[in-house]
Amino acid sequence: MNKHIVTDNLRALRNEKNDICVSIIMPTHRLSPGRRTDPVQMEKAIQQVKLQLKNNYDQVAISTLVQAIDELYEQIDFMHNTAGIGMFVSQNVKWLIHFFFPVQERITISRSFDIRDVLYETYFDIPYVILMVSQKEARLFNARLNVVTEITDSHFPKKNEADYEYNRPSRGSSYVGHSFVKEFEKDKSISEEIRLKSFFRETDDLLKSYLNRGVPLIVTGENKDLAYFSQVTGHLQNIACNIPGNYMTFNNTELGDLTWKAVKLFLDNKKTNLVRDFKEKIGEGLGLTGIENIWKAVQEGRGYKLLVEKDLSVAGYIGNNNDYEMHLHPPKQPHHLEPGVVNRLIEAVLEKNGEVIIMDNDSLEEFGRLALITRH
Repeated sequence: MNKHIVTDNLRALRNEKNDICVSIIMPTHRLSPGRRTDPVQMEKAIQQVKLQLKNNYDQVAISTLVQAIDELYEQIDFMHNTAGIGMFVSQNVKWLIHFFFPVQERITISRSFDIRDVLYETYFDIPYVILMVSQKEARLFNARLNVVTEITDSHFPKKNEADYEYNRPSRGSSYVGHSFVKEFEKDKSISEEIRLKSFFRETDDLLKSYLNRGVPLIVTGENKDLAYFSQVTGHLQNIACNIPGNYMTFNNTELGDLTWKAVKLFLDNKKTNLVRDFKEKIGEGLGLTGIENIWKAVQEGRGYKLLVEKDLSVAGYIGNNNDYEMHLHPPKQPHHLEPGVVNRLIEAVLEKNGEVIIMDNDSLEEFGRLALITRH
């Protein structure tokens, strides 16, 4: 997946406010036999959308949308599925995305798009760098999700050109005792450490050209090499994980599967820390629970970070003359039904320059599956 394309399209989805925005989210299967049912399920979803459009909107207005949906469907290669497919169509947007993570089926026709799965995906779809270190060489890789590409340029792979040469003491001499041999081996070990640290320091200096601020770095190597590298590196703040072991013989697919697990754990831990921070914010009066309270705070512009479970769906009632109040049960004053309260919340937080973090299902169960850190 091209990060720039995803980012540009996400921005377009966020900014689109149209009378008709169609979002079709469908799970798919990477392998047979489940893969064979995917075209049928997608066609059913599309027919359902077309029927809703036909029954609720002017035929002239929907003709271009129907055509766009059909064109996107023709672009799908069901023989090379991922975990899900998203189709987003309006008068100004036509986008097809393959999801790396599992999704639940959702079909919405609204004045804006359902973007939570895209937000969830972009949280994890970040660039990271892999450094392989050994006594003989250092190799560097760019990576995203489980896809890695080795960097081959004037700097990497970097060979360790320093050779440690020594002459073993002659065992035929009666003057060479055990203490001399031990001292010799000690000197050899110290020299090897100095040589390796120098090599790793040179390697670390080269990393400045490849590590932007905040880019996670995964380092692999034998335990001794990892220890030496950690002592000389100036990029400790970038290191998300050390993976002990020699993986020089791994191909890109094997390496991607290995390092992606470590990166996902690193990013999952950041979400866990967000939950911990939220608990602290409750004590400071800056943490809100309850969707009605959260709705009001967001409408007032106090939403700083919204934490919401990936597949949470809530319908509510909004006053016709007061958008600041949302009720889970019909109020006495004139109102209208809003079936996509969660999507509306996400839009409002982003529009007011807040941050939205899509959490795994059940991770916010103790808070009603929704939590807000406020600005004040």
